Amino acid sequence: MAATITDLSRRGDQGFGLPGLFAEAHALLLAWLTAANGQNPSQLLSVLTGPVDAPGFCGWTIRARLAALSGGQPVELMSQWVANLSSGAVTTHAGLASGFSPGPALGGHGSLTGGVGTTSSLITLPPQPLPLGAVVASSLAAGQEFFCFAFSQHSFSNRQAVALLIAKDVVSTQWHLSLTDMTGVIATVAWNLARPQVQLSTAFRADFFSSATPLMLVRPAQWLPITPTIVFTTPLPPVQWWDPVALPVDLALYNRTFTSFGYIKPADGSEWLQLGGARLVVRLKDPVS
Repeated sequence: MAATITDLSRRGDQGFGLPGLFAEAHALLLAWLTAANGQNPSQLLSVLTGPVDAPGFCGWTIRARLAALSGGQPVELMSQWVANLSSGAVTTHAGLASGFSPGPALGGHGSLTGGVGTTSSLITLPPQPLPLGAVVASSLAAGQEFFCFAFSQHSFSNRQAVALLIAKDVVSTQWHLSLTDMTGVIATVAWNLARPQVQLSTAFRADFFSSATPLMLVRPAQWLPITPTIVFTTPLPPVQWWDPVALPVDLALYNRTFTSFGYIKPADGSEWLQLGGARLVVRLKDPVS
């Protein structure tokens, strides 16, 4: 069964705006989160700060409390996607919750250090056009749960974002948290049960050949993990083999970026929607049997 898709598309001339768009997505998130926590009582998700909790800022600070143990304590992951509604700056970050400091940073979202993230891209603020497209995609299929919110502000690729992605790693059965800024840069945090240690990513593990044909879907979609310390060190750390961090079956990759949301229909009759510059796609319809 394909994912549940909710179209939240609005145009700026309707006076809807980014906060209203995020508020609609937030209501769907809370309903999904309640159900997902009920199905996974040992791995609880929570919203520390939402889109209406920090005046002048819009976004989420999300925490995932995992079943895996580290030194006798549950592992806690955290992600932040926060837009400054005065400057238009977007902050994205994903890492361990141990790097989080509550406080006035980001309008009350607090500060998350360590992990991976950016604060370099800009949303477009009024009076320019607001989002042309916005989609919530979700699934509560056991072991394949995910929630994704993505939006696009223009019909070109540098104003698109997956603002929120909470998904089961189908290899470890643990939650991982992901997001992108407005230019397709990815921040992902997961937990490696075998090590145990944090896994971070800034890219998908994708087999794509620019504009080469035939264009193709890549499944399963996997993150490309990086070492926890991404700065140069001496001596160099040892080479590590990583367990994959694979996304649920209703998510995949497409080896080409569309200028906005893209529509894909492979030969098997399935239908997919691409969610911005990160090449993430969600299944709209199952293959024809």
